[in-house]
Amino acid sequence: MIALAAPATTTGVFDAMSTDDAMRLVELRDLIAGQGWFDLVQHRLNPPGVLMHWSRAIDAPLSALILILRPLAGTHGAEAITLALWPALLFGAILLLAAAIAKRMSDGGAQPKTQLATALLTALSVPALVHFRAGAIDHHNAQIVLMFAFVLLATEIERSAVKACLAGVTASLSLAIGLEMLPAIAAACVAIFGLLIWRGDSVSRPVSIFGGALAGSSLLLASVLLPIHSLTAPACDAFGGPFLLLIAGGGVSLVAVAYVNRLHPTLGGRLAAAAVAGGALLGSFFELFPGCIASPYAQVAPLLTEFWLDRVAETMSFQKVLQYTPQKILGFYGFPLITLGLAVVALIRCAPPARFPWIVSIVTLAALIGTSLWEVRGAAAANMVAAPFCAVSLAGLWANRAQGRQLVLAALIVSPASLGAIGLAARPLIERILMPQFTIAAMDSTASCQTVSSVASLAGLPPGRVMAPIDLGPAILAATGHTVFAAPYHRNNDGNLAMVNAMLSAPEAAQRILSDRQVDYVVICAASPDQKDFVKSAPDGLAARLGRGETPDFLQPLDLDPTRKLTAWRVRE
Repeated sequence: MIALAAPATTTGVFDAMSTDDAMRLVELRDLIAGQGWFDLVQHRLNPPGVLMHWSRAIDAPLSALILILRPLAGTHGAEAITLALWPALLFGAILLLAAAIAKRMSDGGAQPKTQLATALLTALSVPALVHFRAGAIDHHNAQIVLMFAFVLLATEIERSAVKACLAGVTASLSLAIGLEMLPAIAAACVAIFGLLIWRGDSVSRPVSIFGGALAGSSLLLASVLLPIHSLTAPACDAFGGPFLLLIAGGGVSLVAVAYVNRLHPTLGGRLAAAAVAGGALLGSFFELFPGCIASPYAQVAPLLTEFWLDRVAETMSFQKVLQYTPQKILGFYGFPLITLGLAVVALIRCAPPARFPWIVSIVTLAALIGTSLWEVRGAAAANMVAAPFCAVSLAGLWANRAQGRQLVLAALIVSPASLGAIGLAARPLIERILMPQFTIAAMDSTASCQTVSSVASLAGLPPGRVMAPIDLGPAILAATGHTVFAAPYHRNNDGNLAMVNAMLSAPEAAQRILSDRQVDYVVICAASPDQKDFVKSAPDGLAARLGRGETPDFLQPLDLDPTRKLTAWRVRE
């Protein structure tokens, strides 16, 4: 916990925020100030605004916490406490849930030492810890917590109807927050479907309760979080009509197959019912929303892909990580893959009554690993979720020698932190063998002007429209009353493209863009990756000229930042 709080103690909790955390704080302030519950437009981004793909399911508890603390600490203090308290509470919940999963999966005598090893592995899940640092109020940490809760409850479906119901609710809530866990939850649901088909009557009741809870809670959440008119929109990057059809339809399908089993309690009958229900559901989805087959980034303009999206670390695929930062492969993927192998061996060796918890755990972990191969940010959940299964597998496979100290030592050796350190230590050798053509330098968020304090000097200017690099947008919104055109969100295609075109264009063309957009201020950051890319791609473009100190007639320099990291100009009328 001290390590997670360290960034906030050195630079302040507001500067510890990522771009997404800063935008979340802006959304919370707008909601508290009176913006409508169903109004998810960020009105100060690319005016008249951009409809965000985020969920009020996270805004609700965070805004409630700020409102509770505000009478005691003032607005600024309430926000600061929330930024520190929220991720700490969620990290505590993760440790408790991980220990509960270890207890559920292990033998009685091995439970205490297995839980200790689980806590160690969870705390050393380095790829995920960034989501639990002070300042982390984005939705990823809550989704990981709900993933843990879902896995714990899903392993109990055979035993408890109440836990089956809660499993359906936690799955719906996770997906209502965001779709990052959809592949893992879908894989677990397929395993539950398989349980019903194979076991029939003995699990029909809890599985149908799970399906009913999944469908009912998803519909309830949709009614609470989404305006009715939005349900017909083909929104494929967030909780909405398309995926509500899959989630609620999947739950109804489970109930339907369980009902058919009551009428025709045979394996063939259940298989036929599942095939019809699944085919109808998937057919309806692809017929009504064919665009959802494509990547959510398919609509991002090629120019923005080049200047922004390809540089976003969390969206890189396994192939790009291997190409750019091969030394990180072991830290991102080693631990989940080792755990997957150990869990498969544990499944093979376990008694038949204990197999389903292992099956649902394995398919969930495999889906998380698969997600991380597409986007490396999936490695965060994969590493953390693997922690209890690794500890339990080691304790079970090493039963005769796995005393407490030995198990903890084994856990430490295979932990994500240890594997990541091995990869980093071997970096010279790896680069010599693979000879990567490109590397990604570690980014200093302060030097690249992405922190709130970096752009705070702009708050002294009269509110206006600011044309600034993409990654500066959320900080400017959080620190000032200005409006920005660019921010790191794929739905902001128009505003981001306008900013890139303005920065790359010759002064005359750039002036026309600024005039058309009614821009009041132009801002650049000397150390930002954007500025370096602009200079390299267009040496005579507006950004390159401004970086060299060449000010065109239509701009007036503003002396705001004595460090000269952030430079601003007023657009002359």
